[in-house]
Amino acid sequence: MALMDFVFCSIIIAISLKCSEAEVNFVEHNHTMRIPLHRQRTPLDQHINSPLHKYGLMDWMLEKPKPNNRTNDSILLYRYLDHEFYGKIVIGHPGQTLNVAFDTTWTYSWVLSSECSDIETIGCYFHNKYDHTKSSEFKPDGRKFSIKEGPYNLTGYFSYDNISIAHSNVTNYDFIEMTYVPYTFIFNKADGVMGLGKKADLYDPFFYTLLNQKRIKDPVFSIYLNRNHQSDKGGNILLGFVDKKHIKVEVIDGKKVYDEIKYMPTDPLSYWQFDMDEIVMVHNPKKNDTFCANGCKAVIDTSTSTIIGPADEVTKIHKLIGASKTFLNRYTVPCDKVDQLPKLNFVIGGKNFILTGRSYITKFTWRAISVCVSTFQGAETPSEKNKWFLGGSFLTEVYTIYDVSEKKIGLVRAA
Repeated sequence: MALMDFVFCSIIIAISLKCSEAEVNFVEHNHTMRIPLHRQRTPLDQHINSPLHKYGLMDWMLEKPKPNNRTNDSILLYRYLDHEFYGKIVIGHPGQTLNVAFDTTWTYSWVLSSECSDIETIGCYFHNKYDHTKSSEFKPDGRKFSIKEGPYNLTGYFSYDNISIAHSNVTNYDFIEMTYVPYTFIFNKADGVMGLGKKADLYDPFFYTLLNQKRIKDPVFSIYLNRNHQSDKGGNILLGFVDKKHIKVEVIDGKKVYDEIKYMPTDPLSYWQFDMDEIVMVHNPKKNDTFCANGCKAVIDTSTSTIIGPADEVTKIHKLIGASKTFLNRYTVPCDKVDQLPKLNFVIGGKNFILTGRSYITKFTWRAISVCVSTFQGAETPSEKNKWFLGGSFLTEVYTIYDVSEKKIGLVRAA
């Protein structure tokens, strides 16, 4: 292993040993509420970050949920090593608290089952698990579940129970008890996933159930990620509304002007997928490099901080920014060069969304040693040849709005 690989791995391991939990509280506004989440990595990133949780959440709502008259809700996000986010949910009565990732690329919601053996399934180790025998509200469904996620299989079965999240709760919710997950899941903090994808079949994703049970009034949710990498507060998922304070404001002729929201129709898939015009790397006014040159598909992916694109184009990006290949097919750049890196302009519906080097490079520091890692990754499958998955490093610059009724997504420059 090269010296840089060794240093990189050492930094990640050292950070994991230094982390501790911190308790946080909800922030409430009139008719809104914020559910704390932590930033956490996914199987796509699990080999580059160690399993740790720097920021913790207090347990809440262990009692049986009480009805409320809210018409919208809000989830407070917390930063987890600039990667994926997770929050707390409470299942059943008495309540069982688990950590879940909120994922716009999943429609199904699932949690690890108590039947997932630590011995037979190492991916279940170090996780909280749902035990339906301890819940008086549990009802069996009877259907089996199996899906292939990349090179791995996930298997389990459907169950019904009550689920509380922030100040909202749903009754008799149909979700999956996962009895087998790949070994790589041992690296994740989350004990499951709350799917925020679009409804594509008879299954109702969690947000749709909130609407159907009239816990949320308006069929829209929005996601804001805090670009301040030094803050533990990662942002918010806003259920049922759009918060203008997260939209970039400019002063023109002495008046505040909010950036215009660009709405894009989405494809008839469970993904929040839409057309992207191009990606332009701006070196100087006279020299640019273009990717996604003839248009391509883009997917918003809250499950990762990375930007995943066609392997050949990502390789070219890394070459142009002078990145060096390092541990497990990731790329690094000298930390003193980050501010000099070219801007990347993502053109969507004719509107420009610009990422600087500080947006698409993640800096890991331990003591006096720093490593700066590119958030770009090449796609692993041929089916993703003309598709870009836009994760956290894009979403820190763009506030996204998901219109469930109109099946469209709004993008606006974030405050």
